[in-house]
Amino acid sequence: MMRDTEVDPPALRRALLELAPWLAGTEVGPAVVEAGDCDRCGGAPRLLPLCGPVSWTAVCRDCGLALGEDGWCDGHADQGAAARDWAAALPDTWPTLVLLWWLATGELRAIDPTARRRTDFEPLPAPVRAALGTAD
Repeated sequence: MMRDTEVDPPALRRALLELAPWLAGTEVGPAVVEAGDCDRCGGAPRLLPLCGPVSWTAVCRDCGLALGEDGWCDGHADQGAAARDWAAALPDTWPTLVLLWWLATGELRAIDPTARRRTDFEPLPAPVRAALGTAD
């Protein structure tokens, strides 16, 4: 288990923002939603806040795309379309980056890569792995 005591949070935040500045977005992304799994599927990190007629508060990229405009109220249809476009353009590593962002910001205290099965640190750049204490 990767615990916060093995991690250098300020170094991890810097390395992640260098790699993926979208992590600190103020409209959508992990800085906008509460840390946790998608309200709809429960299998990926939350990313997109919703305001539509659905009962979910925040969903992952794939669920946001699948919901389409049904995830946003009529008054926020344009923001919903922009959020879906933004989410569709994310790199395939987005779930790992989101979990690491929450670890770096203190919203998560630990990540168990074996249990989560969606966390793969090897392809991450050296500064990120160094901040995690996993660099070679």
